[in-house]
Amino acid sequence: MGTVNEKEKAVRRSVIQSMPGFWGYSALSAVMFLLIQLVGLVPAVLMQRTVDVLIPNREIKTLILYILLFCLIPLAATALTAAYRYGLAIVCRKLGLKMAIRGFENLTAQSVAYFDGENSSELAAHCRKESMQYITFWMMDIPQLIATGICGIVIFGYLLTLHWGVALLLLLYFPVAYFPSNAFANKVQKLMNEIVANNAVMNRIINDTFRGIKAVKAMVLEKVQAEKLKQVNEKSVAIWSKVALFDNLSGIWVNDFSDAVFKGVSFGLSAFLIVLGKLTLGSLVIILNYSGRFIEIAKQFMNTNYHFKEQLGEYDKLFEILTLESPKAERAGNREFSFRKEIRFSDVSFAYDPKRGDILKHLDLTIRPNEWLGIVGASGAGKATIFDLLLRFYEPQSGTITADGERIDSISASSLRSQIAKVSQDTFLFPGTIRQNLLLANPNASDQEMDTALRRVGLTAFLSRLPEGLNTDIGENGLLLSGGERQKLGLAQGLLRNCKVILLDEVTANIDRDGEEEIKNVLLKLKQERELTVISISHRIDFLKDADRIVVLEDGKVKEETDYQTYSGKKE
Repeated sequence: MGTVNEKEKAVRRSVIQSMPGFWGYSALSAVMFLLIQLVGLVPAVLMQRTVDVLIPNREIKTLILYILLFCLIPLAATALTAAYRYGLAIVCRKLGLKMAIRGFENLTAQSVAYFDGENSSELAAHCRKESMQYITFWMMDIPQLIATGICGIVIFGYLLTLHWGVALLLLLYFPVAYFPSNAFANKVQKLMNEIVANNAVMNRIINDTFRGIKAVKAMVLEKVQAEKLKQVNEKSVAIWSKVALFDNLSGIWVNDFSDAVFKGVSFGLSAFLIVLGKLTLGSLVIILNYSGRFIEIAKQFMNTNYHFKEQLGEYDKLFEILTLESPKAERAGNREFSFRKEIRFSDVSFAYDPKRGDILKHLDLTIRPNEWLGIVGASGAGKATIFDLLLRFYEPQSGTITADGERIDSISASSLRSQIAKVSQDTFLFPGTIRQNLLLANPNASDQEMDTALRRVGLTAFLSRLPEGLNTDIGENGLLLSGGERQKLGLAQGLLRNCKVILLDEVTANIDRDGEEEIKNVLLKLKQERELTVISISHRIDFLKDADRIVVLEDGKVKEETDYQTYSGKKE
């Protein structure tokens, strides 16, 4: 079936190793399909004997038996085919879902940096759709190919017993049909890579439009986005037209021209041999039947090869996903984390994109337990980047980050993150109810604990107005809530996690002054009750009035450490 790249081989090994029963299911699929094929060969043998023996000798009883068999064998083949397809559909679905889950697990194990350059909807499609296609190929197409190959050998062997010339003639069909078809398949494989890339652009335009539908409508960009999609679609049509051309050329050569020529020559040779007395009339019947089946088997082989190469381009991203390894930032560390002393950034430099320069430049910063640390500075100074590094979303290019005197890359990533709650101004909420989102933060939280968290962030009055209370649906990403309500719900999630450290990124950006004061009082109380460490980024300097310390960042470095009184005086 042509050359299969090393990536595909690696994926195949990975799939087989991760799926118990793969070989068993594949073998059963091949055996079942072979049985169906062999059963289908029997009527032709019965027909040959009927023509050559039963009719000339007027063997009525045997003829009646053969007629019954002519009726029953197709029914048996139909029953076997139905059972085969039903069982195969279930197995493919089962294994396809396993593969999709494996891909999903591989993706979620990646660092945040991996997703910076990926489209989430495209990744979802590769996990879901292509996983099923790939499993179907290995569980159905390949076993069927093996079964039909064995059946082809049986047919060739039987024809060889009738006349070697007819058998060898049919054998020539394969190279004559295969090589042109394979050449077309190689061209289509390259084109499919272009189609996949073009489809990615189309998906991005559609998803970006829907995700930013308010902005699109506000700026009257509907026609602009539609025109972008039209241009990409026109390119896609141009590529598909080439694919269609090669599809048709391959189909015409394999299914029409070669098929007709070889069947015609086979019939002519058989008829000529009958005239010469080298074959019986019954032999002609079986040659016509089996030669047709042999050619169909050869065509199936070539069509499978063709479609496999056609799909290899589509599978490229799936292969990448299935062979992904968890990056060092996610794998490293096995020590459990319990923040008791201090967190220290020592000579830390970091860039999201090295081409754009460092965001943090030789940063030195110490965070003490049970303190409220305020971080201020202009946009781009590196405030949010400190949070990203502390949560090990990214690894610094140089320098070290330690907790309790140990590097955080020696700490289990899950353990580290379980002790740190982050609440940001763009709080992400999952589709579902308020209750479901709160339980994501703490699956064991009681209704009382959830009510307490909501009361502390000032959502009690809001909740009382909702007819369904905690069971109120909030829409996709909380779109049925206001910006302030989303932020407060995100903060309630942070409180429910009972973490040692809480990171607040402009957490009061969409909240009024009264709400800000409520949240500040809650943080001060929890700081005392839980010995909570609070690290907050805020442009509202009044929110940091009770902070123990304020760090001013400038150009990726600590410019100064001060307190509220001193800093607010400078601002005035």
